[in-house]
Amino acid sequence: AAACATGGGAVGPRAETGATGAKPGKPAFRLTDISGREAADLDALLGAPDLARREGEGEFRRYSLADCALLIVLYPDEKGLKRAVSVDAGALKSGDAKPDIDLCLARGKAQTP
Repeated sequence: AAACATGGGAVGPRAETGATGAKPGKPAFRLTDISGREAADLDALLGAPDLARREGEGEFRRYSLADCALLIVLYPDEKGLKRAVSVDAGALKSGDAKPDIDLCLARGKAQTP
């Protein structure tokens, strides 16, 4: 099994993330940036999803980040606005270990050449 970061401290990008342009010690995203957001807010923050699928009243979205696939389920709130109710990280390649959500978000989006 892959080693996972544990502990209650703040999560920040790994040392090698300096090459991506992210400021050392400042995560690109946090779970609080994603949870409860509407679809348009997510698209403004993360770009267009790689996959968006409606299932009943809900919607599943997949966004590719630098180290993981960000999996988000949106479902209508009491006012009927679809909001992110479930946020998880998945491997970018089938068969790879499931990444840690906090580390995945901290690294942010992949840099395009």
